[in-house]
Amino acid sequence: MNVMCWHRRGVPERPPYSLFQAIAVCLLLSGCGASQLGMCAPHTKEEGTPTGNWGECFDQPFSHEGITHSVYCLNDGTSKPPVLLLHELTGLTPGTLAYAEELSKDFTVYVPLLFGEKGKFSPTSGLWAYWFRGLVDFFPGGEWSIPSHGSTPIVEWLRGVVRKIGARHHEQRLGVIGNCMTGPLPVALLNNPQVGAAVVAQPALPLSFWWSTDADKQSLGLSIDDLRGARGSAAKIYGLRFETDCMSDRAKWQTLRDQFGDRFQDGEIPASTYQTAGKPTNAHSTLIGSWKKQDETGQSSRDARARVSAFSSDGTNQESSRPLIRPWTGYPSLTFLIEADKHIYAAIARHRYGTSRS
Repeated sequence: MNVMCWHRRGVPERPPYSLFQAIAVCLLLSGCGASQLGMCAPHTKEEGTPTGNWGECFDQPFSHEGITHSVYCLNDGTSKPPVLLLHELTGLTPGTLAYAEELSKDFTVYVPLLFGEKGKFSPTSGLWAYWFRGLVDFFPGGEWSIPSHGSTPIVEWLRGVVRKIGARHHEQRLGVIGNCMTGPLPVALLNNPQVGAAVVAQPALPLSFWWSTDADKQSLGLSIDDLRGARGSAAKIYGLRFETDCMSDRAKWQTLRDQFGDRFQDGEIPASTYQTAGKPTNAHSTLIGSWKKQDETGQSSRDARARVSAFSSDGTNQESSRPLIRPWTGYPSLTFLIEADKHIYAAIARHRYGTSRS
């Protein structure tokens, strides 16, 4: 069993090898989350081998809101627009890092390690993290619990990462790409006006232990407050899934349309493009697991990667219609951040201080 590295309150701990853990993993492997993965995900070897030196972006693992995880990057400067790439339930695999390197031709890519080990295929770590990680610190739901209000702890941690990246890249806009278990999370990060593009690839939350209800199939695994914050953004959302994917239900697409209207762009991949000779194919991972460098069956994923890059480039390079205005030094009463129209803000300042600064 591939056992993940636990962090609690910023202090690495040795994972407990207990009877409880063994029983819990056996239950997970017999539960719906694992059976869905087995039935719906492609039974092919993931391609892609990273060649770059992926090191800690911030010199050490990043701590925020009681959670500590590593965030990796190539540390090749900040001249390119930033993109935050979130890995799948299977972990930060070699194929994920290879995709990150492909993206790094056009972007500065940040890749958090949310569970498992860097460069390892570890679906059991993903299932363990979803159901049990952080139960003590975030009782009773753990890091990935989904409250009706507020946000799950892992979302709050990712918001801290987004702010950290934003500080590095000043006024550059940021793209976020979620996959599978992290698929819907970019939507929750749209409450930050610096996020200019959200890619929702085969969203699989909420994972179900034994069976999925109609509400589960429609849900994005986000809270009411997460969705409200995202609706306040003007950023576009690009959705990706294979037409026949039984792990990321099409009902989630209707939820995205209902919540975001024309801001949601449907990138569903037709079955005719990946089912050769009409043969039924299990397909789930649009950008990583089904990608093949040359094989015909990987063409749809190669095309999807190109569309995601173009979408992310558009979102990170365009100016926000509601820019983030930084505090003005010299005016103690205006030492706060405000999202507002620049001209209106300047008019208020002229009225209060008799200045023409804008």
